Amino acid sequence: MTKVRRTAGSRSGPAKGLIVAGKAVDKKVRRQRSQKPLAELLGERRVAGLGINLDSMALVSNIHRASGFIRQHFERSVLKEPDLHWSAFVVLWCLWIFGELETRRLAIEAGVAKSTLSSILNMLEGRKLVRRRTNELERRLVIVNLTAAGAEMISRLFPRFNAEETRIVAKLTAKQMESATDAIRIILATIGEMDGPVGEEP
Repeated sequence: MTKVRRTAGSRSGPAKGLIVAGKAVDKKVRRQRSQKPLAELLGERRVAGLGINLDSMALVSNIHRASGFIRQHFERSVLKEPDLHWSAFVVLWCLWIFGELETRRLAIEAGVAKSTLSSILNMLEGRKLVRRRTNELERRLVIVNLTAAGAEMISRLFPRFNAEETRIVAKLTAKQMESATDAIRIILATIGEMDGPVGEEP
């Protein structure tokens, strides 16, 4: 038999005060989680009458907001103890999965400017987490790889990082995660088609 309970204030009210236990609450929570943020509502009002595609504006702006919040969240949690900012972690991750990279390629993979990468590498090298060496065949190129300490740090840190990733997406179903991942991959591929293959000089 389906369990029901009355909502607050419906002790003597009609049948509409009855809800299926859990389901109505779940719907309300999902609705609250998917509500538009104030900035999005104000943005829609501001561009009213300009012929703006609100769907594309909402998607891109929410990707931007989410990426910023994710970065801040990780720097306040998982990355706080090892004293790493987001970009430094990404550099370690890239070197961990690629093995070693030339600085130009590393900057592209980490999504940072070359000048920013130089500052990150100075910090990581000072902590003996990475090492730089000149390319034997092309002296103007610099190769970067992890030290033993750097490899140990990222291999120890990443399981904690992934556990936090899992917490962040825990409210999504497997289908929603798959759809969101596919959609973002398509967006990235589209940008690649517009701007040219990743790694090419503009």
